[in-house]
Amino acid sequence: MNELYLGIDLGGTKMLAALVDGNGTIVARTLQPTMAERGVEDVIDRLISMADSLLSRHAPEAGKAAIRGIGIAVAGVLDPDQGTVVLATNLGWKNVPIGRLLEERFRCPVRVLNDANAAALGEWLAGAGAGSEDVVFVTVSTGIGGGIVSGGRLILGSSGSAGELGHISIDRNGPPCPCGNRGCVELYASGSAIARRVREDVRGGDPRTSAILRKAGFEAERLTAQHVAAAAEEGDDYARNVLADAGSALGMGLVSIIHLANPNKVILGGGVTEIGDLLLAPMMETLRKYGIPEMVNQVAFDRAQLEGDAGAAGAALWWKYERMPVARHPRFSR
Repeated sequence: MNELYLGIDLGGTKMLAALVDGNGTIVARTLQPTMAERGVEDVIDRLISMADSLLSRHAPEAGKAAIRGIGIAVAGVLDPDQGTVVLATNLGWKNVPIGRLLEERFRCPVRVLNDANAAALGEWLAGAGAGSEDVVFVTVSTGIGGGIVSGGRLILGSSGSAGELGHISIDRNGPPCPCGNRGCVELYASGSAIARRVREDVRGGDPRTSAILRKAGFEAERLTAQHVAAAAEEGDDYARNVLADAGSALGMGLVSIIHLANPNKVILGGGVTEIGDLLLAPMMETLRKYGIPEMVNQVAFDRAQLEGDAGAAGAALWWKYERMPVARHPRFSR
């Protein structure tokens, strides 16, 4: 039987478990709501149950012994060496030794990874970045995250938290961000930022918001970036301007990322990027206007291929990555 790895993408609203083979192919997957309010023990028990269910269907003879390693992708402050979630505000977790708990159950090594870095690893090894050694993965959804592969190695930083691409400042005098910085790109270009801007204009009585508000059923608090996109696709000028501003802000963030990492490929994922040219054309215009031409022009832009499976796939593929030789830049090794 081909070696199998278990990848878990543990989010605040949903958790995905996937069996991944040694070639990076997802053999089977299962998805459940996280329901973190039920407590740590309940979440971990259901994760174990999800894994057992996958194994009973796809490796009935070997069972737990079929799993060679487990990777867990989670947002928050982590201690990868101890396999501990130090702080995950979206889960309400503090100092949870999830690595040890799963090791005791499955008798195999467990690795805890930042969720954005895990997604970057998945897209690099098994998705749109396959074959490239210098890749930046950017996901734009409720927030903005990502990861950097340089010289064939995933850049993790001293505590495994490198790649906070959403917290690059594009305006030092901009609004304060919960991260402690000001003017972070996430405050302008994320899905929540797009919706927040329109809601603020609705509360201010701006009549230009009427087409978007209609899409949201005249309930401002339900309004999302997708409602803005729907109005923009029907030609609403205000909605188009909101998306153009967000795209330009994303482009400014990418200028800094490209200048820093010098990738030959940028992979864009997340639900907001599915808006398409209404967002991405202004992004590219800003990149070409403010980026160093010799660095920007050699970048190939691609859409993410794994999308919702990227985090679980990348977490599982960590074990393949660990065995890879360091590529042409040994100084970038973990």
